[in-house]
Amino acid sequence: MASEHEELFNKSLEFLKQGKSLEAFQVMKQLIDDTQSSIYEIEPRYLSYYGYLTGTAGHDYRRAIELCNEAIKKEFFHPDFYLNLGRIYLLISNRHMAVKTFYKGLRIDRTNKELIEEIQKLGVRKEPVFSFFERENPMNRFAGRIRASIRRLLKGEK
Repeated sequence: MASEHEELFNKSLEFLKQGKSLEAFQVMKQLIDDTQSSIYEIEPRYLSYYGYLTGTAGHDYRRAIELCNEAIKKEFFHPDFYLNLGRIYLLISNRHMAVKTFYKGLRIDRTNKELIEEIQKLGVRKEPVFSFFERENPMNRFAGRIRASIRRLLKGEK
């Protein structure tokens, strides 16, 4: 039974990679319906992706957020769970929560390519160096350039 669930899960992920979210949702729904236990006793990674697909293909955003959060409560150490939840927030145009969620995922894995890409797509800027000045203040602009130069030097870039 567990291997059947794993096959369905992998099949759903394959559909998702191909951009076929409706097919992925149907397969994941079959997996979830096939389990005899309560939705909250289901393996967290199944819950997270089911939540993501519930939002993207099923358009039930409240339920999607609930499922993704439940997965995070069970196993908070998976950056993909934050990616799924953040993408749901983007679907409902809650950019603030999406960014916050993506950064939580990056705290777990600073090198997660997908989380970094989502943040870059959003064009998230770093906090001003001096929070008590406006971003456009010449002191902040100058200090920001210095900070960026130092970071580039430390990374070995030119």
